[in-house]
Amino acid sequence: MTRSYQSICLENISDGETVYQACINLYSTYCDDGEDFISISTITAYGSEAFPVQNWPVAQGHFKAMIILSPGSNKLILHHNYNGEIQDSIEFTVTYIPLLQFPPLHLAIMVAKDSPLLIDCPPSKRGGFSSAHADLDGAIAKLRMTAYMWQAFTAEDMRSKGIGRRSFRFDEEWTVDTLSRDFLQAKYDDSLESESAMRSTAKVHIIRSSRTTSELRDAQIAQQNPSARRKDDLFDYFLDALKEAGGPFTSSARPVVAGLILDSHYSPTQKLTLAHAALGRSNPSGISLGMFGSHLTYSWPRFLEEVPACLTDIRPPGDKVGNDNGECGTMWEACSIGQGAHIYEVGRAFGLPYRPGIMRRGYAQDWPKNFLPRTAYCAHTKSAGVPVTAETPNNARWNLLDALAFKPLPHFRLPADLVLPVHIREAPPIIRLTYEDDEGFNATLSIESVAGIAQIWFQGVKKDRPSVAEPVSVLRFAYRYLESHFDRASPLKLYVLAMSGKEETINNVWKLFSVRDFVRVPSTSLILYKRSIYTDKTRTVPQNERVWEWAQLLKEKGEDGNLTPVTKIDLHVGTHWDGGVVYYQDGHKTNLGPLWRPDGQWHGLGGDVSQIELPPNVEIEQFLVNRGRNNAVMDGVRMRLSNGTIGGNLNTNGNLNVFILEPAESERIIGFYGKNNWNDRYCCLMEFGIITAPRNVELPMKVYELPELQNTDGGLGEVSLSVRPS
Repeated sequence: MTRSYQSICLENISDGETVYQACINLYSTYCDDGEDFISISTITAYGSEAFPVQNWPVAQGHFKAMIILSPGSNKLILHHNYNGEIQDSIEFTVTYIPLLQFPPLHLAIMVAKDSPLLIDCPPSKRGGFSSAHADLDGAIAKLRMTAYMWQAFTAEDMRSKGIGRRSFRFDEEWTVDTLSRDFLQAKYDDSLESESAMRSTAKVHIIRSSRTTSELRDAQIAQQNPSARRKDDLFDYFLDALKEAGGPFTSSARPVVAGLILDSHYSPTQKLTLAHAALGRSNPSGISLGMFGSHLTYSWPRFLEEVPACLTDIRPPGDKVGNDNGECGTMWEACSIGQGAHIYEVGRAFGLPYRPGIMRRGYAQDWPKNFLPRTAYCAHTKSAGVPVTAETPNNARWNLLDALAFKPLPHFRLPADLVLPVHIREAPPIIRLTYEDDEGFNATLSIESVAGIAQIWFQGVKKDRPSVAEPVSVLRFAYRYLESHFDRASPLKLYVLAMSGKEETINNVWKLFSVRDFVRVPSTSLILYKRSIYTDKTRTVPQNERVWEWAQLLKEKGEDGNLTPVTKIDLHVGTHWDGGVVYYQDGHKTNLGPLWRPDGQWHGLGGDVSQIELPPNVEIEQFLVNRGRNNAVMDGVRMRLSNGTIGGNLNTNGNLNVFILEPAESERIIGFYGKNNWNDRYCCLMEFGIITAPRNVELPMKVYELPELQNTDGGLGEVSLSVRPS
């Protein structure tokens, strides 16, 4: 790297760095007083111009720039221009390697079968003659440019969070590029080859709908119409058009699509934006789509040279176009909301929930901060523009949980990444107690995650270690350590974030130490450990509700007094997880859950049955438990055996909140325990746990005689112990 005055300091990239995205954001500071602009030249390894020279504004010693790279080595030359002279310069090299082995984010524009192929555009944009901002070609260029802005923003945001510069790529084609105005000029003066305007660039699929423009603009399917009866129809229309197009949009290909509705239109008479819906849905078994209308697309840049202008344009859009959420008082605000709301829906297509940052409308005023060193006047907040530095508040960022959720997805994968199985990606951290003595006095808080622990917080204060950059798989805190660092008289809150993006919160760690989660076998040194997943309702059961508490071992004393093993297990999952039935070798069976209903009838359990055979010498290795999002009762379960058999039903239905239960390496599962709601017909599970024993220890007969390890009267004192189902 060479510098003339040592004044330009690159903040977020190194000379010789290898990146995997075509578009990257560059941040830099310098020491000169002059402002003006930075010019950037991009040169290929063989000396030709890789991309037209770009100029980016400077503000108060800072500048930001977007750079379009070509595959291979790219030499970047930056010049600081002031008063017509070059004040400073810097050169560095970046290598771009496209990751064609990973799936792309597809770009698609849906048009009605009789579409006029025009988008809304205020007079100040469309001018007297040109339709450059209003026709289909303009829409294609704007979506392509916006998509590369999403890519660059995401890669830089992931890098800043310590996860590495990673982002989605695009399905590309060899065509006339639109990412620079020079390429558009070359199209009209017969110089495509000489101007290198034919390039590999993001493909924007034009998807023809079977619906007419009038059908798409039906007010009854307009999302912003409070009296609309069918607000989801536009999403279904888009899905139908994609399926009809086939190719990469075949459901079995599992595509993720950023979709734009071309025929969106603001009706001044109805004061309603028609043919628009901001919707995004993830479908792991089909097409995942994040779609948005084109009603704000007039404000988007067509090519790189327009990005700074579009993000600082303070002209009012006027009354002929929509004012989304009442926040589009200027052109740049319309651009921020349009580009930001669309990437929000793309986030939904990747499975993100609603949470702070981009996914909570953080883009509305802050989106330009990712691309410019200074913002413009904001009409919505009536506030002046501000310089943008690393300390400037910016809500137009992915939440850390969003970034961690992206990381294991194939669209965001880097070559050195380990591919995690689904059950690890879905597993939250495990928080449990371990003991160093048989009385449980030397208890230790153990925090574990196969995916890695990214952060832990005690009482709202983040520990320095671990971190996203340096995760660990296990953390342990002795009781004496916690007692010496935190007030024992106050609740101790613990928050754990895993590298999988999954999180777990314990509102009061001290309560864990007050609950015996082990069973000491009398007259022996043997300890059986108990670990469970429980719902919020378990901790707050109303006084008028009764709870059936149960336990069941994988071996049970038969009527002849001999031990008989379990041969198969039924798991009952319907709307929720009801429980299960275990079948023993001597022919008797019993429930994992209540034996009787509240009305006194035998509890046959409901739901669909998943039956798993348990052959001799095969162990139960793991349970995946879906606690659901209402946190009142459990929704589903999946069991895995040591021979590879998997059974059960997680019953996600969009409510995925999966936890893992498994023994330590030195242990084996010998039984189960739990609690069921016993106040209604279904008596669903509120808590489910495993009972483990040391792997190489033969259990004494005393274990099978302990009342606390048997399913008898549910702790209610109302059931005869002599009754056994046949």
